Amino acid sequence: MQKPKLLFVFEHKHPEWLVADGLWSALDVLENDFEIAKYNLSDKDVIFEWDIGQSFILGWGAFGSKVDEYIRKNTGYKTGLCVAGNATQVRGAEKYDVLFYETDWIDKLYLPVHPNKVKAFGVNTDIWSKPEIATPIVWDYIGVGAFASWKRWEKMTEKKGTKLVVGEYQEGNEEESLGMIRNLVRNGVMVAPQASPFDLMNYYSYSRTLYIPANLFGGGERAILEAKAMGLNIEIENDNPKLKELADLPVVPSHIDYAEILKTNILKLL
Repeated sequence: MQKPKLLFVFEHKHPEWLVADGLWSALDVLENDFEIAKYNLSDKDVIFEWDIGQSFILGWGAFGSKVDEYIRKNTGYKTGLCVAGNATQVRGAEKYDVLFYETDWIDKLYLPVHPNKVKAFGVNTDIWSKPEIATPIVWDYIGVGAFASWKRWEKMTEKKGTKLVVGEYQEGNEEESLGMIRNLVRNGVMVAPQASPFDLMNYYSYSRTLYIPANLFGGGERAILEAKAMGLNIEIENDNPKLKELADLPVVPSHIDYAEILKTNILKLL
């Protein structure tokens, strides 16, 4: 029996890093049930052409993103969106047959009334897991995320002990990133550039607590689940119920869980 075809549309500057991502790993599982093609809109040298017949287009991005725009142009297919991005005005959600969201906070605040919304999230717990051999603690606190105002890294300077922030330098907003990095270093916080997931795992393995002081629009969802799966303590700020929902989970959802939810809800539409 021929498998239904699924086109996965995304935009990522480092696709080689996605091997450890929960959604990417869920797609690997879905290859048992679908013929999958992946199209990275960041790859400027590729003009993608693929006849997907009567199957499914699944996007990963925010409303108004390049992914969203691409899917809207390809009408006539069943479509779904794995909603990414926080402070994004939602327009045209009704164009999708299904919306997959990560947290209740995103659903309640940003997603409009839609007849088919499904909570789906997880990380690759085969990769993100406690080290088999205990490692010494080098950093009492580690933070992960861009050197940007919404991450509120100035709060890291108030923590006691050894501290490290691993973050993305904003090339389009250098003044803000440089100011934040200077403040961290001046106050005894080590900094490191954005890291591959496997380098990040090493940082985590030598850390005691993941601290994400971000505001509600500052992301951090995946970092919390990945660090939690590796056995780190999780600390957030009290004004961020979105991250609290993930920090309080008794069990970290896996990529297998993620894949099953995607599979069930996509097949319902085909």
